[in-house]
Amino acid sequence: MNKKVTAVLTLMLSMILGSILPGQARSALKDHSIQHSIERQTVRDKFINFESLINSLGIIEGMTILDIGASAGYASFLFAEKLHGTGEVFATEVRDVLVDHVAGEARQRGLTNLTSVLVKVDGLDDFYSQHRYDIVLLSNVYHCLDNRIQYFSKLREFLKPNARLVIVMYNQDHLFSEDSLSDIEAWVSNIVATYSTDTGSNPFFEELSTATRQLISAGDRGNSLRLALLEDFNRMLKNPLFYKHFYTNSYFRENFFTPPERNLANWLIMMLQEDGVFEKPADQIDARTMRTVIRLNRLFFTGQFYKSVKNWREFIPPSDANRHTSKYVMFRELDAAGYKVASETSLSTYYDAIIMVPKAP
Repeated sequence: MNKKVTAVLTLMLSMILGSILPGQARSALKDHSIQHSIERQTVRDKFINFESLINSLGIIEGMTILDIGASAGYASFLFAEKLHGTGEVFATEVRDVLVDHVAGEARQRGLTNLTSVLVKVDGLDDFYSQHRYDIVLLSNVYHCLDNRIQYFSKLREFLKPNARLVIVMYNQDHLFSEDSLSDIEAWVSNIVATYSTDTGSNPFFEELSTATRQLISAGDRGNSLRLALLEDFNRMLKNPLFYKHFYTNSYFRENFFTPPERNLANWLIMMLQEDGVFEKPADQIDARTMRTVIRLNRLFFTGQFYKSVKNWREFIPPSDANRHTSKYVMFRELDAAGYKVASETSLSTYYDAIIMVPKAP
């Protein structure tokens, strides 16, 4: 059967099935979309902990709260519950199936102060101008928006005095977590295998604490070693001089990187040198610069462990996170839109919460 005939038969079959089961097909797609969103939020909440974040915002009865890109409504439900039936919570989404789902859930839970709203995909919907908000939440949404300076400049007009813009976004330069080191045998084997006379002293092994080395020598592969490695690895990530162990070792300098990675490492080192970072103790380096240090040191971990450790993806951003806007781009855009940073909190090894407030007129 040639490709043309196959294509025609496939088209005819899809038309027949579409005419027989249009309602069932739409229902199945709708259920899948909702279930996927719920599962995604459940996984993210493991690292974000929305309830803890919302508790930290000091919710007061009577507030008006906007949850932009509410998805399956996880945070919106919590906001409405914290208001104890007062105030208003608006959960906006661009997908009608999720709007319907949140509305239905709100009715079942008796959350009369929660309204689910369908908004347009592009730009700031006209609906937003109908209210004035105390808190606006965007969780994993910022990177989806276009023309962000214009978007948030307009949104600023609808904020009450002392309003807060809460943005949850992926921390692209996160530290290790216990989950990252679940394949403990692979991590240890990789370090020990390259600690030989052929390569010289392995910087990773040399940087381990005495206690960690003793655990390795004793054959410990349990939680004690995992916690010890976690502490050592995160200390290495935050050490601004860690790169020197590799750049003074010809084996690692020549074999660790592809040319693009080497160019990136050289550029980061040059930038940090120009800022005088390497002359400062780690505890005197500000948070923004420390993230650059971590980004540099992550390159060496990638070169050492990427191919051999099965669960390396626990330390590499998920595929959708790679598209996230840089936090520094966000800061520049929101500054241009009339906001300033009020606080920045690490929610976990993977997510940060940034609270912005409107600048004084």
